[in-house]
Amino acid sequence: MSKDTALNLHASPVAEGVRIQIGTATAFAVRKENKDVALRIRREYHPARDAMARVPFLRGIVRLVSGTAEFMDGVFESAQLDPQRIVKGSRFEQRFAELFRIHPTSLVAFGSAIAILLLFAALVILGPWALARFALPALEMSRQGINAAACAARVLGGLVCAALVPRLRVVNRLCMYRGAINKVLNTPPDGDGQVSRERAQQALHLSRKSDAAFIVAVLLLSVIAFALVRTFTLPVQLLVRALIVLIIAALLNEPVRLLENAAGKSAFATALHAPLAALERLMVRRPHEQMVEVAVYAYNAARENDR
Repeated sequence: MSKDTALNLHASPVAEGVRIQIGTATAFAVRKENKDVALRIRREYHPARDAMARVPFLRGIVRLVSGTAEFMDGVFESAQLDPQRIVKGSRFEQRFAELFRIHPTSLVAFGSAIAILLLFAALVILGPWALARFALPALEMSRQGINAAACAARVLGGLVCAALVPRLRVVNRLCMYRGAINKVLNTPPDGDGQVSRERAQQALHLSRKSDAAFIVAVLLLSVIAFALVRTFTLPVQLLVRALIVLIIAALLNEPVRLLENAAGKSAFATALHAPLAALERLMVRRPHEQMVEVAVYAYNAARENDR
């Protein structure tokens, strides 16, 4: 990854495009229905965030919160650029979409959101709960053993979700645009600070630094911590769990940053970084050439408009 991928660069996939922020310029680029690339530049300043991102431990919380917020911001902002609708849908989906006067792409996106919620509920919540409530007590296991087994089932369910969700049609497109972003960021810019499409096409679509993998790792470790901390009232439980997530993000980010910088330079660091690299591979797909072109437009526009 190039030197530009420092504190002042933030990138995330959006609907049929990418969001890339370099310094004070944020570029949104999406592929439109007529195959042209729509581009929007937004000026923004985050001195407080950039300052906190330099403070050890606090920067882990910033990485967690800003990574989630930037993805949501990109999704809503890109929708205003009228991105192409990539799902034609089956005959049933087309008729069902006509019934509600929506496009099949919107129907599939809604179905994907429902599928994600159902997968999470089944594999992370209901499945481990049923295991701890009905199956494990029949084996005459101790309460500690039941809790440990249920916790392991939740972590395994979370990993299965991370593997299955990117296979959904709409989510798979986001994963491909993440690969396009990585290709651009892995391409050294020329003397003018621009990235050429030809060189970006040849770059690696994976990245050692992955905010998505970091967020998933934080959530998986939080599931384990939730099993160790018990409270009796719902408001206190929600507050405690929110604090646990932030604390884990703060603590986990420091070794993760070291491994991201050292991976590939030593075999030991590469081995320790392997779990995060595996999560990264689950959530990244090899992009089409047209996707890389969109990412190149966004990167060059953000770099040119940065002040």
